[in-house]
Amino acid sequence: MKAIRTQNFLAAALLAALAFTTTIARATDSLSARTQLGTIPEFHPELRLGALQGYLALTNLPNSLALIPPPPAPGSAAFAHDVEVARNTFALRDTPRFALAASDFDLKMPHFVEVFSCALNTQITKENAPYLYNLLSRAFTDIGLSTYAAKNYYKRTRPFQQNGEPMAVPEARAFLEKDPAYPSGHTALGWGFALILSELAPDRDNEILARGRAFGESRIVCNHHWYSDVVWGRFMGAATVARLHADPTFLADLEAAKAEFAALRAKGVPPTGDCQAEAAALALGYQASSVTAIDILLEPDATMLQHCEANNARLLGVFPKGFALDASHRPHITLIQRFVRTADLDQVYAAAGKILASANVTAMKLEAFKYYYAPAGAVGVAGICAKPTMEIIKLQADIIAAVAPFTVETGPIGAFTAPQDDPATDAALIGYVTTFVPKMSGENFNPHVSTGVAPTTYLDQMLAEPFEPFTFSPAGAAVYQLGPFGTAAKLLKQFNLKR
Repeated sequence: MKAIRTQNFLAAALLAALAFTTTIARATDSLSARTQLGTIPEFHPELRLGALQGYLALTNLPNSLALIPPPPAPGSAAFAHDVEVARNTFALRDTPRFALAASDFDLKMPHFVEVFSCALNTQITKENAPYLYNLLSRAFTDIGLSTYAAKNYYKRTRPFQQNGEPMAVPEARAFLEKDPAYPSGHTALGWGFALILSELAPDRDNEILARGRAFGESRIVCNHHWYSDVVWGRFMGAATVARLHADPTFLADLEAAKAEFAALRAKGVPPTGDCQAEAAALALGYQASSVTAIDILLEPDATMLQHCEANNARLLGVFPKGFALDASHRPHITLIQRFVRTADLDQVYAAAGKILASANVTAMKLEAFKYYYAPAGAVGVAGICAKPTMEIIKLQADIIAAVAPFTVETGPIGAFTAPQDDPATDAALIGYVTTFVPKMSGENFNPHVSTGVAPTTYLDQMLAEPFEPFTFSPAGAAVYQLGPFGTAAKLLKQFNLKR
């Protein structure tokens, strides 16, 4: 019995020694397999991307031509969807999301690494994480090259070449016209980096993967890629990262990168850039809402503008959180506010334009006679009222009838340029636009120019003050997308009223 115990003890000791020896051997193998920093040549230095020669031989790259289907054929349902998604991005121009998409076009290192700084909640540089930076610089080349078998075979043209709409980075037009669209290399890279980085910070995988997805969606916002280019670009990014996990050098570098990243987090290295602004831009998504909240309006002349600016300054003095009358808050006389289908905006412009062209709008004479406000919780949106004339009431009725075929009953806060970030105020705004017709039309029409926001207690006092009437005329007409507080925030269509 004693002999058996001795044999068991010896066996356990041998197993422990073997396990220790194996661990040392694996660690030694891992160290020997790592990239020797500074020895990897730059990949096509004339491109000035800062990428390094990849881990994989060309013959070991995933074959995009074998792995992904042909791009959607013209006339197919899939291509119609590509066209629809592209069209739905057009309303994002001149927004923070469009600016972010243009920035995402830049693949140069270290900018491309900094794209994920907010998602990671830290900063990665060549100096503070050399193995991680090296790993990303090498994986960049493998992921990007994986898309070219299909790109060069299908030679798909890009959306800006077919729809004639503006692109986010016009200086890249010549290059992009020569570089086929399908699948999207940018998307493959963004998704591939997201997958790698999420291994380093699994507690932030949602943030990292969301940023990687949005990086690909930026290509659609830019009008550089079709939706299907992005979908299959994401696939190739994932396929290449999966293949990299079978490469010993990549795995050894990944272990070193994990240690570096843990040290960065322990030091509390902060992220770069304005993470709050980035989050706000990303919240806009990559397609405009299928519904848009619009204001078909008349633009007042200089006489009314002077009174509006004076009242706006007064209201800002008591409520600085309100809005100023600036490029994103144009003074106007609303004819109608409606939710319309985004896809039908061009038809809305045509229908409204026909009515406005037949009316002698700039010859109208209107009399401003009092202040008013519309309550929205504890505050109110204030303005100056004009007496409704038969002429302007008829113009409103004609506009309502003209755009009726393109309207929907209601819409989400995404139909506006931005929320007010106060649920009660946003709900009141949605309700106001939803019920504008009939509550604010016909005999209920109250032509007015909004001038600002203030607490209702202050506005009650303002309305009780004497008001000196004055006469003014409309100077123009336009369609705007509504913004916070129901302001005319984004110009969609300007009408020429000259006769």
